[in-house]
Amino acid sequence: MAKVIFTPWKEHSQLLAVRSQFYPAPFYDGPDMRSKACATVAAWKLRGNLPHPVEATALLTDAILHDDALKNSIFSIRATYSAAFCRFVTGLVDSKLNGQRKTMFQRAIDLGLPASFVELRHEATHRELPSLTVLRNATQRSLEWLWDYYWAKTDLSADMMPVSEPEAFDGAEDDVEPIKAALRTEFEHLLAEEDSSEPPRKKRRFQQNVSSTSTHLVSICKSSSRGASALAGVIVEDSVLVPAGRKMGDSMTGMFAKWDSLLQMLAEGHPPVLASLTEEMVNVLAFSGSKNVESDPQLEGLYMWLDHILQSPEWGSRRRLLSHAYLLAVCEQSSNHWTTLLKESLQQRADDLAPSKQSSTSKKQSKKDGSGLKRTADADDLKELKKFGWETVDTWDTRPLGIV
Repeated sequence: MAKVIFTPWKEHSQLLAVRSQFYPAPFYDGPDMRSKACATVAAWKLRGNLPHPVEATALLTDAILHDDALKNSIFSIRATYSAAFCRFVTGLVDSKLNGQRKTMFQRAIDLGLPASFVELRHEATHRELPSLTVLRNATQRSLEWLWDYYWAKTDLSADMMPVSEPEAFDGAEDDVEPIKAALRTEFEHLLAEEDSSEPPRKKRRFQQNVSSTSTHLVSICKSSSRGASALAGVIVEDSVLVPAGRKMGDSMTGMFAKWDSLLQMLAEGHPPVLASLTEEMVNVLAFSGSKNVESDPQLEGLYMWLDHILQSPEWGSRRRLLSHAYLLAVCEQSSNHWTTLLKESLQQRADDLAPSKQSSTSKKQSKKDGSGLKRTADADDLKELKKFGWETVDTWDTRPLGIV
C-alpha cells in the first residue's frame, strides 16, 4: 500500500510556484515576489505538516527583506537574522526533535550541513550576536544549501518523497554541470588570452583580463544558488591554482601572484566564494585517496594556498569571510600530515588575534598621538552612519544600565 503524505499545498504546482518566487530564474526581470512567497508559507504553516526546509527558507528570506537600516535598527536586523538562522539549523540537527541520540555536529555531518553552521548557531545562542557581515554571508549560504537539499528535488517527484532520504535523488547533482561548463569556459578564455601574448606582455595582458573575467564569474555564481560551490569545484578539480605538473617543494610564489587578485575580486563580488573554496580545499586535504599523502605535490600545493590565505597580509581584510570553525573541525576529525599543519596555522592565527597587554598599551599611545586625525575620521564616519538611520547622543551618561 502506498504511503500517504499530507501536505499544506493542494497541488504540487503550488509548491513549485513558491519555489520560483524564492529562487527566481537568472534572467527574471519582473517584480520581487519573495514577500508573497513568505506570506504563502505563513498560511501553509497554519494548516500543519509544513516541511522544515520550506519554513526555514521563508524565515531566512524574510530576514533578508527585513535588512533595511533606514527602517529597522541594526540590532533588530541582527536579531532577526540570528533567530531565522538558529531555527533553520536547530530544526535539522536537534536530536530531541529527530529522536536520534547524536551530537549536533554528527547530525550535521550526516545531512551534509557545514559544521560552521552549527558553530555559528551556538555563537548566536550562547554568546554575542554575530556581526551583520557574518549573518548575511551565513544566510546566503543557508539558502544555497536548502536549494541543494530540498528545492532542487521538488520537481523530480510529484509524489513528494521525504527529504530525509537524500540518496533517492542522486540524479539531482547533474544540475550543476551546466554551471561548471560556463565557469570552465571563462577560465579557458582567460588562459587563452595569456598564451596568445609574448613575455613580458604575457603577464600584463593576463592581469588586464582578470577584472573582466572576475565580473563574468561573479555573474554566473549569482545566477544560481549553487554557483559558489560550483566555482570552488572547478578551481580545485581543474588544478587552476596548483599546476598539474608540480613537484614536491616547488615554490608557489608565482601562483600566488598570478591568482590572488582574481580570487580577491571574486570574494568581494560574491562573498560565499571564499568560504566554499577553502572548504573544498580542506575537504580534498582531509579525504584524499592518495596512497602517500605526505609526498603528494597537489596536496602540498593546496595546503600552501590555505596557509597563504590564512597568514598573508594581502588576505587580511577578507579572512572574515572564512569559515574557521569548519576548517578546524575537518582538521581535527580527519588528521593527516597536511591537516595537522593546517590546524597549527589555524591555531596560530587564533593566538595572534588574542589581545595582549603590550599591544593595548601601544594602541593607547597611538590614539593619543593621532587624536586630531581620529576626530576627523570619526566625523566622516558619523556622516556616513546617519545615511543608515544612526544618530548621535549629545550627552553621555556613564551610569550602568538599570541605575536611576
